[in-house]
Amino acid sequence: MQTERPLQKIPQPVGQPLLGNAFTVNAETPLQSLMEIARELGPVFQLDLLGKPMVIVSGAALADELCDERRFDKAVRGSLRRVRSVAGDGLFTADTQEANWSKAHNILLPTFGQNAMADYFPMMV
Repeated sequence: MQTERPLQKIPQPVGQPLLGNAFTVNAETPLQSLMEIARELGPVFQLDLLGKPMVIVSGAALADELCDERRFDKAVRGSLRRVRSVAGDGLFTADTQEANWSKAHNILLPTFGQNAMADYFPMMV
């Protein structure tokens, strides 16, 4: 039997009033800055960007866990719901349970897969 663990607050660096952590991340070296924060606070931390919370997850294992498509679901809300009324259901305007989302996802998946990204890498560098 699994015992329940109490929820823990997501760690966050100390910020400034109103600005939060807007200046916590170095604009010249943002990735290195985020990596340093992860070393200090752990692999999951939160930033307050002008009142908007942003949860950051670092490390391949956690990213892989979060990208597991068996757990993925999206909901079409707000402006996308309005676009859907005009454009119909497609990759960005369909819920994941709909057939057209699955069709569009499967068509685009090879283009953004690991092998395809490896081919794009020299162009991006």
